[in-house]
Amino acid sequence: MPSEVRRERLDKYLTLFDLRNAIGSPARTYSHGMRQKLLLTGALLTQPPLWVLDEPLTGLDPTASLLLKEEMRAHCAAGNTVFFSTHILEVAEKLCHRIGILMRGKLVAVGTMEELRTGEQAKSLESIFFELAGKEGAAP
Repeated sequence: MPSEVRRERLDKYLTLFDLRNAIGSPARTYSHGMRQKLLLTGALLTQPPLWVLDEPLTGLDPTASLLLKEEMRAHCAAGNTVFFSTHILEVAEKLCHRIGILMRGKLVAVGTMEELRTGEQAKSLESIFFELAGKEGAAP
């Protein structure tokens, strides 16, 4: 990556994740959330067409979480792919075009929210998850 492009992207993510004032400090002095933002900055810097992120919102403050979700949406809108894991089902429901549900390491359902609902429009992803887990009534 040309150094000018790298500097522009680094500036973008350091500003986006509010790390500019901390960048001169050793990473070991960072909080968990700051380390998460630093890792995301490194991962997104090259702008790969496929982002594979494992629990990317963990440890982020609400502002950084919102900004990352906006980056994820923009990346997809540009014709790219974001593949991420989350235990926060509401985030998956609101953010994802397609959802895969894993249970005990096995893919038990995949599709759009409409496909996963199987006809009942009011179902949340949480209620679908608990139905699949055999725990009907555990979720509202």
